[in-house]
Amino acid sequence: MPAITKRILVALLVLGVTSGVLWAQSQYSVQVQTAPNGVSYLTDGNGMTLYYFTHDTNGQSACYGKCAEAWPVFYAPNLTVPSSLQASDFGTITRTDGTMQTTYKGWPLYYWFKDKKPGDMTGEGVGGIWYIVKVPFYTVMIGTNEKLGNYLVDSSGRSLYYFAKDSAGTSVCTGECLQIWPAFNAGSIVVPSALNPQDFGTITRADGTTQTTYKGYPLYYFVKDQKPGEVNGQGVRGVWYVVNPKTFNPGQ
Repeated sequence: MPAITKRILVALLVLGVTSGVLWAQSQYSVQVQTAPNGVSYLTDGNGMTLYYFTHDTNGQSACYGKCAEAWPVFYAPNLTVPSSLQASDFGTITRTDGTMQTTYKGWPLYYWFKDKKPGDMTGEGVGGIWYIVKVPFYTVMIGTNEKLGNYLVDSSGRSLYYFAKDSAGTSVCTGECLQIWPAFNAGSIVVPSALNPQDFGTITRADGTTQTTYKGYPLYYFVKDQKPGEVNGQGVRGVWYVVNPKTFNPGQ
């Protein structure tokens, strides 16, 4: 082979290897994809859908054993994200089995074993407790408590309550009551597929502030819930309750 041909071949090989390295380094470990219905959601770098588990309201994974076999954890040791995402929204937890798992806005991320190719999202809504991770992120989510079942939480997993003395469209919790039960205001409504965005609304309180409602009823926090996943307000004085979207119907 002529010397000049060898030099050209070597140059092409070097360029190919270099390009391959650059391409690998430019790939993101988490991406945003858009489904045919227009919903944007998180995937890994290969386009495989990522999910959240409603039992993980406290920021720790509750999925082990057979659950973890069906819902393998997602872990990106060297996280890289596109400009449409913020790296600071991601974190890492150490699971009780010693393995690591990546989180998004405090929620552990998972795969679903029945998703076989990029774009599959067959895990969406499974059991009413598994959902894709929408972008922009949910402003109201579903959490799950072993005793209470599913209930509404905010984007960080903090419990939301309704006041039995309220009526649709009106809050009677003011003054000291409001200090103990701060009003929840989502700003915008982004919810999992099991919830109907039309069920949420907004009222303007007497002080001019706004408060998010569910099926007309104002939503609140409880000051004694210090961490996500706590439900210390459930049943307080027989008038404060978490909101189970399947059974919530206070007007009946």
